Amino acid sequence: MTTDQPAPPHAPVAIIGMGCRLPGGVNSPDQLWKTLIEGRDCLSRIPQERWELMVERLHPDQVPEHPFAAGIVDHAFDHAYFGISADEAAEMDPQQGWLLEVAHEALADAALDPAELAGTRTGVYVGAASIDQAATNFGARARAGVFTASGAGMAILANRLSHHLDLAGPSLTLDTACSSSLTALHYAVRDLRSGEVEAALVGGTNVLTNPVITASFTETGVLSSRGRCAPFDHNADGYVRSEGAVVLVLTRTGEATTRGHRIWARVTGTGIGHGGKTPHLLAPRADRQAQAIQRALDDAGIRPGQVGWVQAHGTGTKAGDRIEARGIAQALGEGGPVAVGSVKSVLGHLEGAAGALGVMAAALAVHHGQAPPTLHHHQLRAGLEHQVRVPVRAEPWPHTSQVNGGRVAGVSGFGFGGSNAHAILTQAPATDPPSVEDPTPLPETVFISAHSPAALASAAGRLAVNAPRGGSVGTAADTSLTRGPHHRWRAAVTATDLGTLVQGLRSLQDGTPDPYTITPRLTLGQRPLVVFVYSGHGGHHPHAGTELMYRPVFAQSVEEARAALAQQTGSPVWAPGQDITGFTDAQHCTHLIQVGLTALLADRGINPDLVLGHSVGEIAAAHTAQILDTGAAARVLARRSELLAQLTEAGGLLAVRARADEVQALLGPYLGRLTIASYSAPNVQVIAGPEEDLGHLHTHLEKEGVWCKPVPDVIPAHSPLIDPLAPALREALAGLVSAPPRLPIVSTADPDHTAGHPHTWGPAYWADQARQPVRFTQALHTTASAMGQRPVVFVEIGPKVLLAEHITHTLTDVAVTAVTSDSFGFARGIGQLYTTGITPTGPTTRAHPDLVIAPGWDHTRSGSTTTDQPRALTPARDQVQAHLTEEVARLADLPEGLDLDSTWARVGLGSHNLLQLISRLRRVPAWAQVDIQLFLSEQTFRQVASTLSELLPGPNEPALEGVPSVLP
Repeated sequence: MTTDQPAPPHAPVAIIGMGCRLPGGVNSPDQLWKTLIEGRDCLSRIPQERWELMVERLHPDQVPEHPFAAGIVDHAFDHAYFGISADEAAEMDPQQGWLLEVAHEALADAALDPAELAGTRTGVYVGAASIDQAATNFGARARAGVFTASGAGMAILANRLSHHLDLAGPSLTLDTACSSSLTALHYAVRDLRSGEVEAALVGGTNVLTNPVITASFTETGVLSSRGRCAPFDHNADGYVRSEGAVVLVLTRTGEATTRGHRIWARVTGTGIGHGGKTPHLLAPRADRQAQAIQRALDDAGIRPGQVGWVQAHGTGTKAGDRIEARGIAQALGEGGPVAVGSVKSVLGHLEGAAGALGVMAAALAVHHGQAPPTLHHHQLRAGLEHQVRVPVRAEPWPHTSQVNGGRVAGVSGFGFGGSNAHAILTQAPATDPPSVEDPTPLPETVFISAHSPAALASAAGRLAVNAPRGGSVGTAADTSLTRGPHHRWRAAVTATDLGTLVQGLRSLQDGTPDPYTITPRLTLGQRPLVVFVYSGHGGHHPHAGTELMYRPVFAQSVEEARAALAQQTGSPVWAPGQDITGFTDAQHCTHLIQVGLTALLADRGINPDLVLGHSVGEIAAAHTAQILDTGAAARVLARRSELLAQLTEAGGLLAVRARADEVQALLGPYLGRLTIASYSAPNVQVIAGPEEDLGHLHTHLEKEGVWCKPVPDVIPAHSPLIDPLAPALREALAGLVSAPPRLPIVSTADPDHTAGHPHTWGPAYWADQARQPVRFTQALHTTASAMGQRPVVFVEIGPKVLLAEHITHTLTDVAVTAVTSDSFGFARGIGQLYTTGITPTGPTTRAHPDLVIAPGWDHTRSGSTTTDQPRALTPARDQVQAHLTEEVARLADLPEGLDLDSTWARVGLGSHNLLQLISRLRRVPAWAQVDIQLFLSEQTFRQVASTLSELLPGPNEPALEGVPSVLP
């Protein structure tokens, strides 16, 4: 820094989030930057449907041959997300809806949860100049309703945001015409510096629904007859009006740095002023514009020569361009012509939002280090040669300033009544980029949610665009978990690479099947209780857990359990990736994998509310319930598996698809040699016994057409063949230390027994548990009863899926998922849990601010305007109750319909809702004079309907409008 560099008098303010709704479908910072760099023209003409309504308001002499040229934005609004009824949305200024949605997008861009702002001193500063909605709502003979005033009031533009976000800071709508939102930025910066606010939302908005304003500007001669804006060009003939909204999220730079926000740019200085007395009200004044720029420079402590590029007001009018160029040269041109550009060349003039859009464009330019081109500029207007120059293609930043080695840009905004504003933006330190794709990645789970299926599809589409910015699926997974909204409609994608992730997200967007997606699902209103179900013998395989061993938490827990088990056996035990050579290895595999999966789930914040285990899986269940510590669980497993292995040649198991009573009847001839070893499901039982008897039964059942299947690599567990071994197992476990369970556990050997006493889990229990049949079906019913009316999700845990289908067939009204030992199965299980309402808490370490989890919107529903609606049809007397019910249902959630014997207060209507209901009823001519007294004195809806019926004309009486109300 040179010695004559002025010291910055104030700390800069950080722009940490930006959102927009702009012509040409430009709805994000990335899309805006691409549009600017490519020089894509986003201007068109007023759509025919809207034009037909606008023509009716124009004087016949001022109706043009073609619709006005304009920058157009879709007026769709997801009113349901914000708790706004269709009636209210119909009378709302579209700008209110845009600001609500774009503010949420800007907060997502800032990696801020909107709920975190509730009660904070966050200020809202909105610049706007459009009164189009007021002209509609307050027009002649318009039917006024409850929402007419709030739908069109300019103050509500800011107030709507503050109300929705529950903010405690100032809430201001400022109108200085085309400098409105840049002036709003000025006051937001001042309040942040003074400590008046903790953070600020600065918005700008403009809407085009009233054609009279455009006709007036046409008469003034400031609009382009070509429908194109060519700032500072020799052939420029004016600008094109546009609509849209921009929201910026600001905070103090120190706070942004401390919290790890990505900073687009810093607002280092601002200045405002007025043109004073000029030849006429609308005439600009160069020296006063220069003064506003100089105030911003002084405020920032920046020398004129350090400004590398200016986002000019740049309207493309002859007088405007000439005077602005002169003012820029007076303030900044000490080193020669100043590089300038204007976003109006591609997006048109957003008037009240023009300043905020200019700041957004300049922030992107400073951030990316390029001066974007100005479209439609071919030859500089004569007389401006030594004042400004206009890049017509993207250029590297003109020069690096001496302010901490960073880039500096200016932004101008001039109101057509003389209100001038300027802002100085400086480059912010870059954040570290996200980590690149792991060369050997494991599958990750990326979460998507929204408040409706259509909104979820929208959110998935937006993440498909944003995800590659994260550099890896791991970054997308952690960021979606950390910064996702986690609404009730949920889906997930499991992937190892960005290509697969984007493919899955696109399938969610399009509603097409994809093997890597978890189907969208509506979760219940409350978090379900979680039951871990540990599977028994049969899921083992050599590669179980081999990939998950790259997860430190899984590997550590498995190795700790292996060490304890090896201490009990006195020899090395099976490890993931090794061959399974017999029954003992299979048992060890099942237990070790279950211990590792439980630890990995706990690391993600997923813990059970109750556990149960099938056969050998009950050891892991007891370990999770902290009945058995690691050493005790290893002792039970080691002694149990080594003794039961002696029965390898003694018999086996046969699964049969039949009811328990049917199977018992089939076993009678075998005189107790064959018994039910597992009551697995209402129509599935597993039979144990000698191989010869099992073979005989197998042949018989196949002849009878009964499905049955031998279970491979097993012993005749849970049968009388265990009897000789039970005393030895009890003796081998003598002195076993168990503790009272730290969470509920249901025994599958004796589901009705009190499981909370430590003696339940002593040596005698484990000896008996190996002998008694597994009463899995009964244990599931016991568990369901213990859960009461709460929603429940059962999570099978084991090397492979064995029990999930049995659980589903036993308990048809519960959610069931499985978490298995292959890395894809684990990731998919996490995704399925998420869609049931179980939100993990980690991992979050790879979350990165460059990856934006943008909200999705449901624009398939919209309110239809009520302003010009005709009077409602008069219902017949026998239809009054139905008419009243329909109107109440618009305002209250009535899943079981309206109880006509209840009152308005009892169905949850507030006083404001009651006023809305009265306003709706008054649309029927015969009820035009009814008022709130109709519902007082605890009047039931039935009584209200009776009163309304009495007010209707009879079959032969004339209706108020002079025609029969009911056809004869």
